[in-house]
Amino acid sequence: MKQRNILVTIGEEDSVTATPIVKIWDLDKQDKSKGAPTCIRIIKLEYNKKPFPVSTFAVLENMTQIAIGLTNGMVIWIKGDLLRDRYNKQKIIHENEEPITGREERNTILFIVTTNKVMTYNTSGRYPVTIIDGEQGCGLGCAIMSDTTHDMVIARDEAIYFYTPDGRGACFVYEGTKTSVIWFKYYLIIVSPPVSQPTRLTASTRSALSLGINNNTTPKSTPPAYELTKVTIFDTVNKFIAYVGNFSQGVRTITYEWGAIYILGMDGKLYRLEEKDTPTKLEFLFKKNLYQLAINLAHSQKYDDTSISEIFKKYGDHLYNSKADYDAAMAQYIRTIGQLEPSYVIRKFLDAQRIHNLVNYLQELHSHGLANADHTTLLINCYTKLKDVARLDQFIKTDSDELKFDLETAIKVCRQAGYYEHAVYLAKKHREHDLYLKIQIEDVHDYENALEYIRQLGPFEADRNLIKYGKVLLNHLAQPTTTLLIDLCTGNLFMPSQPPNDTETLPPAVTVTPYSQGLPFLPFSTAAEAPIPQVVSPPPSSKEKAVPAYKPPSVRVFMSLFVDQPNYLIQFLEQVSEKRWGGFGVSRKPIESKSSGSQKEVDTGSRVSKDGQENNTIEVEEKKAVWNTLLELYLSEAYLPPVVNMKDTKGRKNGAPGSFSVGTVTERVKERLVRKDKALKLLKEEEIEYDTNHALVLCHLAQFDEGIVFLYEKLRMFEDILRFYMAKDNTEKVIQALKKYGPQDQSLYPLTLAYFSSSPTTLASSTSELLQILDYIDSHNLLPPLQVVQALSRNSVATLDMVKGYMGRRIEIERKECEADRKLIASYREETEKRRKEIEELKTSARIFQVTKCTLCNTNLDLPAVHFLCRHSYHQR
Repeated sequence: MKQRNILVTIGEEDSVTATPIVKIWDLDKQDKSKGAPTCIRIIKLEYNKKPFPVSTFAVLENMTQIAIGLTNGMVIWIKGDLLRDRYNKQKIIHENEEPITGREERNTILFIVTTNKVMTYNTSGRYPVTIIDGEQGCGLGCAIMSDTTHDMVIARDEAIYFYTPDGRGACFVYEGTKTSVIWFKYYLIIVSPPVSQPTRLTASTRSALSLGINNNTTPKSTPPAYELTKVTIFDTVNKFIAYVGNFSQGVRTITYEWGAIYILGMDGKLYRLEEKDTPTKLEFLFKKNLYQLAINLAHSQKYDDTSISEIFKKYGDHLYNSKADYDAAMAQYIRTIGQLEPSYVIRKFLDAQRIHNLVNYLQELHSHGLANADHTTLLINCYTKLKDVARLDQFIKTDSDELKFDLETAIKVCRQAGYYEHAVYLAKKHREHDLYLKIQIEDVHDYENALEYIRQLGPFEADRNLIKYGKVLLNHLAQPTTTLLIDLCTGNLFMPSQPPNDTETLPPAVTVTPYSQGLPFLPFSTAAEAPIPQVVSPPPSSKEKAVPAYKPPSVRVFMSLFVDQPNYLIQFLEQVSEKRWGGFGVSRKPIESKSSGSQKEVDTGSRVSKDGQENNTIEVEEKKAVWNTLLELYLSEAYLPPVVNMKDTKGRKNGAPGSFSVGTVTERVKERLVRKDKALKLLKEEEIEYDTNHALVLCHLAQFDEGIVFLYEKLRMFEDILRFYMAKDNTEKVIQALKKYGPQDQSLYPLTLAYFSSSPTTLASSTSELLQILDYIDSHNLLPPLQVVQALSRNSVATLDMVKGYMGRRIEIERKECEADRKLIASYREETEKRRKEIEELKTSARIFQVTKCTLCNTNLDLPAVHFLCRHSYHQR
């Protein structure tokens, strides 16, 4: 027994009856009287038939079952506690004419082998004997149980077979007659006559010789010819012959112990076979070019990955250099991935004829996640050189989210090779927005998809990408791009709620409601303005005012994009101005807040705080820039739509250049009038802060009279208004302006008089107006007559007769004024003389005070009192 120091023997104690007897010996207990181990149990086989010799028997390690096979085909099964029980149960479980040549137990399964059959018996007693191979059995000693897999191993002349309880399993072809087999570790020791032996025994002959035992026969000094044996050791794990040895004198027995195999020859010599160490085995296999066996051996010996990879490398080098079998060599190199430097393999297969092998290696390199950017570049270049779109699709369009290659490199190489579809797919799936838009706009020229993609990216990314690509998009898709810019700059481009397509997703964004009452998310604001996520809510009703979900970016940044699209710039600025600041041309008055104690809030077309102040100076500058630009666009003739043939615009798509056009001259004139009307409304808007000087220059350049006059009036430049009308010889306007602004600036009258007398034609056409002005000056006494005469006398045009009436009235008025002045002077002289006399009297004579009442309180004057020379008296108090 392997697990205890027990010896089980079987033999014939009585030579007459030849009944088999089983004896169990305890080797730890010595019988002192006999000087031998103690026999603790004797079991005599009980069956009512003629005894036959025992051919095989086996015992379970737990000493509960014994199976005995006889040469007459009978199998006797003994069950019970063989060490303690005095009586045991015996049972004949099989009986046949074929001798039992093998018997092994595997747990509760008993394998029974005859010369022609292989059977199993379930020792639990529930099932009968089952034949698993009814065609062939084996000779005596040619059946053994495997210690590793616990399978029944049967050696036949043609091969070695492995059996499980379910039937035949693996098979190793090894031809030749087998005398016996022994299992050692994972080796199968096969004993058979040498192949060169002339006497070749069959299984039946060998069985008969083995079973025909004659106890009276004495061994001969020279073994018979058939006892010349060959010992073969077969490695069942690695499937190769580990040893072959010929023993000319025959083999008496083979056993193993202490890690070695011992062979006792018929010549009385004992041979020991020691297993070589693994490195020696591998070196031998390398010399024989048996690399596959070397690999299997390394695996069975639990070699590390680095050592096994070195064997694969040697195998691959052998196939590459010696065999020129590049496919097989690549299969071995692939198994070195992770251990061998990839450049070693790549250099070998850079030849165009072996590019398919290189593709396989690079694919495996990527699948292991060990590829770098250069490997990705090389692989995609191989695909493109082979024009293998299917494999490129398989490599690029994978469902896995885990990238096994350098994304940027893959996109770059696909672009260079012209595989834009794959580059777009990668950029879109992995949310490389810059690369996606770059390919769509610069390579594919798919402006519609690019624009839609930008819209779905959300405000922050849209702002960044429109600055970069806005001009190109405007040149090809003017109207859609303008609409997108309007939405972005007015706070209406909300966070994306859906990905660009059904399978890809966009970068995570904070979901907010664009109509929340709380603080909105401001991706364009500073870090101090922390975003607060809001719960998504439905759109507001028409009565509610939508609050942008983010702080809109600067409008000025996008103005330069419209350099070739001025008409769409007008549309852009008008919409932004209307949606962000209320536009212009709408009357707005201060509104009293219903809340008690709150200050007034004024809707100035821009967002204001509760104290009525603007958010910041940046917003003010923003509005100035928008309205100044709008004014310039309204007034410039260059920005009017051109007159074109309407047929030219039929093939233009989505607002292509020139589609914003006017078909006839009449329509162009109407458009000019509309724009100038808008310009005047903008100038008259009180709440709009525009640069007045800049606006005045624009109006002069555009010869916009209404705007010039309005701005002069706004700047209180009344003289410039008058000169403006005088330059145009518009007498009626000059008179109207004089009447309107003359009371505020008297310098206008001399200027007007000089204008009327500047030429005979002007004087002839405005004589009545001149007289009206003179009457107005006279009635309101606005100018002295001398100044009027000087103004009219600058040119020798006006006559004395024209001002005779005015001068007569003025002289009469002045004469009367002189007479009144004389009388006033005389009265002043009399009064002065009177005062002088009084002063003199005060200086030279005494004055008697007879006042009895206080001048202040009008009560009787008490002493002490104070008297003044002006005849006023007061109490001293």
